[in-house]
Amino acid sequence: MTTLLPARGGTPCDHVARRVARSIGGFEHTLLGRVPRSVTVVAMPDRLVVTVHEAFSPLERRLASDAGGCGRVDDFHHDIFESSREALLHHVRRTTGVELDAGLVHVDAATGSILKTFTTESSVELVLLGQALPALGVPVNAHLHANGATGRGAGRS
Repeated sequence: MTTLLPARGGTPCDHVARRVARSIGGFEHTLLGRVPRSVTVVAMPDRLVVTVHEAFSPLERRLASDAGGCGRVDDFHHDIFESSREALLHHVRRTTGVELDAGLVHVDAATGSILKTFTTESSVELVLLGQALPALGVPVNAHLHANGATGRGAGRS
């Protein structure tokens, strides 16, 4: 992992976490045309775990309300994840110097959310416990709008 000097206080890990959250948020905005609800980054000296929290679009929410549509929404996001994962990892490496490795996606039709999780380790596990919790993490849209980012666009592991 790249060690960077902290911006406005904080630790080098905090600074790297902010840069990775902005990089991934910008990529997701370009890919899907909407800003993720939040990006959570857990940064430790020897590893980094990133989770992108997205909400369904109104159309996806309507489709997911029945069994056939739910499967289509799940397949759509898994296909997007598979086809865009390498581009995302390259983008993060180029913009932040952080080498993310493993990733997975979880589409939860019950809550209308999509979780994309990446780590600097060679494997990643996602354990969902109990009911949904409110999104925690760095709200990316504030960073994107403050930086004037724009994007358009349209991720299985």
